[in-house]
Amino acid sequence: MNRIQQQLLPGILQKAAIIAGLIILINPCFAQDTYPFADTAIHAEQRIDNLLSLMTLDEKVTCLSTNPSIPRLGVKGTSHVEGLHGLARGGPSNWGRRDPVTTTIFPQAIGLAESWDPIVLKKVASVEAYEVRYLFQSPKYGKGGLVVRAPNADMGRDIRWGRNEECYGEDAFLTGVLTTAFIKGLQGDHPKYWLTASLMKHFLANSNENGRDSSSSNFDDRLYREYYSYPFMKGVTEGGSRAYMAAYNAYNEIPCTVHPMLKEITVKEWGQNGIICTDGGALRLLVTAHKEYPDLELAAAACIKAGIGQFLDRYTDGVKGALEKGYITETDIDSVLRGNFRVMLRLGLLDPPEKVLYSKIGLADTIDPWLKEEHKSIVRDVTRKTIVLLKNSDKTLPVERKRIRSIAVIGPLADTVLLDWYSGTPPYVISPFEGIKSNAGDAINVSCYSGNDNDSAVNLAKNSDLVVICAGNHPVCHYADWGKCTVPSDGREAVDRKSITLEQEVMIQKIYAANPNSILVLISSFPYAVNWSQENLPAILHMTHCSQEM
Repeated sequence: MNRIQQQLLPGILQKAAIIAGLIILINPCFAQDTYPFADTAIHAEQRIDNLLSLMTLDEKVTCLSTNPSIPRLGVKGTSHVEGLHGLARGGPSNWGRRDPVTTTIFPQAIGLAESWDPIVLKKVASVEAYEVRYLFQSPKYGKGGLVVRAPNADMGRDIRWGRNEECYGEDAFLTGVLTTAFIKGLQGDHPKYWLTASLMKHFLANSNENGRDSSSSNFDDRLYREYYSYPFMKGVTEGGSRAYMAAYNAYNEIPCTVHPMLKEITVKEWGQNGIICTDGGALRLLVTAHKEYPDLELAAAACIKAGIGQFLDRYTDGVKGALEKGYITETDIDSVLRGNFRVMLRLGLLDPPEKVLYSKIGLADTIDPWLKEEHKSIVRDVTRKTIVLLKNSDKTLPVERKRIRSIAVIGPLADTVLLDWYSGTPPYVISPFEGIKSNAGDAINVSCYSGNDNDSAVNLAKNSDLVVICAGNHPVCHYADWGKCTVPSDGREAVDRKSITLEQEVMIQKIYAANPNSILVLISSFPYAVNWSQENLPAILHMTHCSQEM
């Protein structure tokens, strides 16, 4: 190389670097393909080592969010979605925000548990997972995420708990079996790649809503091992979940968000090595509600040292302040980020699409899956299996068609399908009245009254051969303000129930007096004390809300 070439070389290299940078900005995948972390032949931990070595500290702080993406390096991570009984991208809580879409919606989680069938749970989760992946990868949509906040492995130990609808009941063994089945449905059966990632919630003993931001669930080690943590343990060790959400409440006076059990038990004993995240706003609650720390810097440092790798909160000021004050180091952040990237690897997000089994979903199939007859048929079959016969004296059911000419479907839930807080928006709904009418045929007259006038309900009952009473709770408390329910026996997130007595039994008594050939369909998120109905009505059925095929 002559002297002129030597003089020109720095300028040439500088221009080359600028051009390379422009190419990376235009085509981020170009950058990814040039680094060892994109090499599928290298061990996963070595790939993560390389990725962390390339990241700036600011990028690492950004990846403590629920979307660990690194645009500069061509890394597209994934965010979270809700999915307790179908992908939630709409519904009363407006999941999906500005641009919601319809999805296949099944009965509430407690209803799915009433099937007592892990095959049902796995099938539901498989349908949901396919729609999650489809929505994420389809050019038509390209939204959502692949980390699904489900199942809820909390124990429904008290029927007054406002979120009973989200769990699988009070039995730890059954909950463990169903939790495991749902996880396997969400993640799929491929040995290397997951269809979606199951993120269980809420660890641990999140069993009350009133005061959940500062209360403590206190019990001994045996109850911890054999009851409250058992479904979570099964979810990790048998289901294969590698993600969970810490609960708002404390356990034995230490907030779950910073509890040593996150590392000492779930990581060291069970093998959890993926995402551990806070619940929404939990970082601030450590300061404002639990009063565990005087400021966000100390709270953020405690979260990270406890094993938290993702925040559902505005956390950046707290984390950066903790770094500046020396409460944590970059190495501490690296340690928790590893779990996030392990999950991204299992989802195939750092691998070439042609190597990922699920990469063509949403590309090769262009018909929205929630519109397919296959998914509608599965919902119909699953919903049938979740209906429970609570009472049937004198062989009242099944109804003999030839013995009746008219049916009255009466009650506030007779001609509606109500959605809960974690529901999406189904593509259609079939109410109890519509379902009965369509199946009754031309020979039977089916009429409906769903208003509040008891006299109108009684008159209709008098003039019918059979009365089907549809009663129960309102899953979002008649759209009352957050944290409030207008009916004592109603409950929801942030509101525990004040009563377990069904207020609508007053109406039921009047209808029965007018026509003893009345059956009750209790459509509810919770168990109820229906003492009068149990003693007097010939038949009672139970089913839960939300199914598009109710």
